[in-house]
Amino acid sequence: MSARRSTPLQRPVVGAGNHLDLKQDLVANLSNVSSLRDFGGCYIVEGRYLLEPAKAIGAKFVSMVDHGDTSAYQARAEEAALFLPDTRFETVNADFRHAATFTGLEPVDASILFEVLMHQENYSEVVRNVTSTSNKFVCVAQPCLREEWFPLPSSSTLLQFWDEELKDEIRRDSFWPKEERATTFTSASWMWGHTTSHLIDLFGGYGWSLEHGEVIPNVCGAHWEYPLLVFRAPA
Repeated sequence: MSARRSTPLQRPVVGAGNHLDLKQDLVANLSNVSSLRDFGGCYIVEGRYLLEPAKAIGAKFVSMVDHGDTSAYQARAEEAALFLPDTRFETVNADFRHAATFTGLEPVDASILFEVLMHQENYSEVVRNVTSTSNKFVCVAQPCLREEWFPLPSSSTLLQFWDEELKDEIRRDSFWPKEERATTFTSASWMWGHTTSHLIDLFGGYGWSLEHGEVIPNVCGAHWEYPLLVFRAPA
């Protein structure tokens, strides 16, 4: 589905199904891709959205960028290597909020940003750096606040410092957990409430166009929608 900038995705949308499988398929169905990189994909899912598509497409180069304990991912990567004996696997243990992390990164055909931009105080810079090391596509999936919450398109809100009463309403029936009160930026907590149109315009600002977009309903409560987006590099 294509979309003009500042225009939310059209409805009706795809069935909810299993949104984890849909995210995995979003990457696995990319065309003419032989190298993949995932940013921040170790937490909970242990590289699922990188390794399963890599096996599906027969990727020749597979890269994970994340910081902290990557041992569970490393174990799964070793298993994936049994299916991909000629594939190069790379793990970069670094914080991708920092521009220095991208120095020397080998460009890849496609990068994955699943549920990470909402945790970065400098998410625009992260997108700029990720797109600069991606040759063809960037895949994005995350909860986004519904467009009707905002009077203007392409909106975003810094919800990390909201009053708890309002946070509790917005997190109702969602998988946004109750968190300790934050007074300064902390990437461990939900930080931003982006809209889908905001993400589309953000990538558009760097010259990238929306190649594919769909919204999964009933994933994160009444106040959120869950877009699956594929952005294409400028020609």
